[in-house]
Amino acid sequence: AFLIDTLPRQIYLYFLLCLPYMYFSRVAHLFEEAEISLPKIKQAVVEASRKAHEQNGIITHNWKFGPPAPNAAYLNLQRTWEFFIDSLMREWRTLNIVSVLLLSAILSILQIEMAVNDPVTVYTALLSMLCALMSLLYGCVYIIRFGSMRKVSKAAMWAAEAQRSTTCILWNVWVFLAMPATWLAWSMVLYLVCIMSLVWRTGSSDDPKSWNLTSTQALFPRTTVTVVMGLGIIYFGLIVNTLRRY
Repeated sequence: AFLIDTLPRQIYLYFLLCLPYMYFSRVAHLFEEAEISLPKIKQAVVEASRKAHEQNGIITHNWKFGPPAPNAAYLNLQRTWEFFIDSLMREWRTLNIVSVLLLSAILSILQIEMAVNDPVTVYTALLSMLCALMSLLYGCVYIIRFGSMRKVSKAAMWAAEAQRSTTCILWNVWVFLAMPATWLAWSMVLYLVCIMSLVWRTGSSDDPKSWNLTSTQALFPRTTVTVVMGLGIIYFGLIVNTLRRY
């Protein structure tokens, strides 16, 4: 069980820099603070919907059908959930700004002649740029789509996910939430590698003026860049599919 289930989960979690666990903890803590169970959330959502229909004249009876007013726990959940969604939106806007600034910094490095002549610097800069672009893309999509997530009915769906005992290792809502931050974090790591490569592999009189790779030597970095791009496209497809559910 450890080699088949636990170890792959831990490796994949570390590959994502443990960021999905952070989002899981935030959502779980949110519902713990609200002190309301999932069945009560669903019941309160149904009652609130009935009341809204009644006020709009959709439900008409010759006697007053008055569902009980939402309790304090439900109102507290509503406020907490809206605050959580707003905090996510602010977080993703900040990540987008950082991504744009990082892209500008990467392009600046690629303008340096010594950097362009070093394949390690070039390919790490390209990988960093690709990760930043993916983070920017995911962040923009999340900001657009999460504007409609403030309803408590959406909170009930997230509460159900938080209480699930088993989830898919490769893709779940916590990996989904962590995508912009994860790709940006990897972009920053690769950018630091790019800077260190520029510092240690160029600028000295003993360093070669140009590093010329053969087609065989260039195959690995080219394949790496292509695989990262393919992985980003796959994740984008999973994101679109997840957003359709919510």
